[in-house]
Amino acid sequence: MLDPQKLRVLRSVVETGSIRASAEALGYTPSAVSQHLTSLRRETGLELVERSGRGITVTPHGIALAKEAGAALDALDALDRTVKDLSSGLTGSLRLGYASSLAASWVPELSRDVRRAFPDLGLDLILRDCSCEDLLQAGMDIVVGEGVQRPNSAEWVTHDILEEGYVALVGADHRLAGASEVPLKELAEESWATDDPPESSWFGRILSACRAAGFTPCVEINPNDYATVLGFVATGEYISVQPSVIAQDMRPDVVAIPLSPPAPRRRISVQVRRTVARNPATCFIVERLHEIAELRARDIPGVVHLNAPTTARPATLAAPAPAPETRRIHALT
Repeated sequence: MLDPQKLRVLRSVVETGSIRASAEALGYTPSAVSQHLTSLRRETGLELVERSGRGITVTPHGIALAKEAGAALDALDALDRTVKDLSSGLTGSLRLGYASSLAASWVPELSRDVRRAFPDLGLDLILRDCSCEDLLQAGMDIVVGEGVQRPNSAEWVTHDILEEGYVALVGADHRLAGASEVPLKELAEESWATDDPPESSWFGRILSACRAAGFTPCVEINPNDYATVLGFVATGEYISVQPSVIAQDMRPDVVAIPLSPPAPRRRISVQVRRTVARNPATCFIVERLHEIAELRARDIPGVVHLNAPTTARPATLAAPAPAPETRRIHALT
């Protein structure tokens, strides 16, 4: 019988396109990935990858084997989870990956509620400054963020949660501070501050909108910290453009002004791996995210709650009553 772990490595190499990227996604060294591929080649008698310049190319045999292995590996994952649930009830762990833009406004509230409802669940919270597509390939069970364009598939279930616009953040004494809304082109001559890297998905959307408006923003301040951005904006010398949800908690010397149409919008989605889709904790997390999104839509102009659940969770999937014990939450960055 083929070693499932070696098949997982092959599938990861096919998905990521390189040994190095696969090693990073799996937490291995590149040499360990290469050893797994070599061993799998010996076991199967098939050439699975071949050298191509400084990298590798997966052969048709390798692609076919990885594709066929996918269903078997997912079935093994589901079997492992079933055994754990049968032996100890609602225990085990879930890996939830999320983008940094949701760190302050969504995840703390969500983790508190999961902790109270499922005291024996280990919830690994993985914060990454990368796209949701990268998180999907990094072994997550649930991914919350923007930029996910894939529909429901054999591996993932998609839940659209929220759609929102963007706001311009300016100092309280800035010339635009009293405006009810501001066109993006009005910010062309301003000095910009942003806490996200220029290659991030959300800033790429803003950059495209700016170029469509006839300018490229002058980003002078780019710290990896939202509070630092607000400090620069408060001086009145810099502006920042942020998603509406992020900008809800504002310091008194900073003003949030909605961007006037045409302005970019972003969609927040939840991606759930099918092997955990009926897990009671997973159902609870998805429903709780919908509730949080609904509250944000009520409180923040321009925020729209999407696809609210129309049926209650089945009785067999009901969340347990809160317990006084605490369960593990690992916040990994």
